[in-house]
Amino acid sequence: MIDRRTLLRALGAGASVTIAGGSVIGCTNRPVGEDRDPNTVRLWGIWASDQEKEMQVIEAFSEQNPDVKIEVSQVPSNGQGDASSVITAVRGRTGPDIYFMDRFNGAQFASLGLLEPIDGLIEEHEDVSVEEFMAGWVKFATDELFYDGQYYGLPMDTDTRGMYVNLGLADEAGIDRSLLDPANGPMSYEQLWEINDAFNVQNESGTYERVTWIPWDDQASLLMWAMANGVKFFSNETCHTLLDSPEMLAVAEMYAGWIERLDFARLDAFKATYQPPNAPPTQTSFFSDRQLFQITGPWGVQSQADYKPDMEYTVTHLPVPEEGDEPFTWAGGFALTMPKGASMSKAAWDFFKFYAGYEGQSILMPQISRIPTNIETVEDPKGWDRDIKFFVELLGVAKSRPPLPVGTKLWDAMMTMQGSLNQASDTPENLVKEAQQYVDPTMQQFCPVTLPEGFGEPDPHFPVEDVPGA
Repeated sequence: MIDRRTLLRALGAGASVTIAGGSVIGCTNRPVGEDRDPNTVRLWGIWASDQEKEMQVIEAFSEQNPDVKIEVSQVPSNGQGDASSVITAVRGRTGPDIYFMDRFNGAQFASLGLLEPIDGLIEEHEDVSVEEFMAGWVKFATDELFYDGQYYGLPMDTDTRGMYVNLGLADEAGIDRSLLDPANGPMSYEQLWEINDAFNVQNESGTYERVTWIPWDDQASLLMWAMANGVKFFSNETCHTLLDSPEMLAVAEMYAGWIERLDFARLDAFKATYQPPNAPPTQTSFFSDRQLFQITGPWGVQSQADYKPDMEYTVTHLPVPEEGDEPFTWAGGFALTMPKGASMSKAAWDFFKFYAGYEGQSILMPQISRIPTNIETVEDPKGWDRDIKFFVELLGVAKSRPPLPVGTKLWDAMMTMQGSLNQASDTPENLVKEAQQYVDPTMQQFCPVTLPEGFGEPDPHFPVEDVPGA
């Protein structure tokens, strides 16, 4: 049995370790390029807090494949499109065979020549077509790994967003619980504002003491509100981004109105008071009974159990523009990829599909409060934590960001626009034009690009019961 304490101590010191036949071996010198041992698989693994859980996946594979060595390094993706570590490794021919990375960056990294397509491995080692094989994962997640006619990885987890509700505060305020029940569908923006105006408390100087919601807090963002309002970010027909479309402008104007109505400076000061930067996970404005609604992902369920077990809460749908609108959420997640220079060996492929397939996801997902993307794992009642059932069901209505080679620039443009709207430093009209001018010229360098049919939309074949309230 592998000594996990030894593993975590080694990884924490920035070392690599090799797992072979159930033992941990220190590793300092890496073969590179064509000199690599085809039975040694080099993995840049999961984020630091879940290394021990990843080890269980590696152990399970090693028990079935004792002749394959898995060398693990902790060099996670930061989720913001920073390709510097991969670029350095690819150029130096010292990169991993398998890389655990933010899936949204897949198309961008592929366009930069940093990733190997996996179509050839599927054709060589599987008994089905590439399309049939990839159909074993949720479609939007495989779409995020598709670029220029080829697939560049296998999806791992995904994570929808919901609105957590402090039911104790809701009862104190006399809010009808039926409005908060996801079975009754999402509340509208108008209903949200009615609650906001009745619930918020400010002292004589105008300082917030209690708030309903914060439209940019945690997983809430201008990007999310744009997706909720049906904004399209890219046209397959014209190969142009659409950040200056009338629809995007309307959302930017709506968001600017929200910020003015809530008074950004006072609400920002509230957040800094009750949840200052670098505060411990126990110290949040939601956990301190100062905030009624919190928009975040399924990991919040575990946080509630760990840090605020006495709170009576529920999770409901994100607000929607009009009463009676269908539920909405958006989803992201991570993936396994093979950087340029990877061995592309059968051993690497076997571990790759094991980790991202049913075996690996069914071990990992129940422990990290994430949703599996492998269809077989989704269908297995033991394949994920039943406490996040609502978030899993939400995949039936989940949208996703367009998998573009300028994905990071698009993200940055939306975050910059959000910051400027929060500060009221420019008009929505100017800001959408600036965003388009920042992203689209770069996009044109990659055109023509055609995204998969139905990109960004919910998977019509997602194998979970109907979404509550839909």
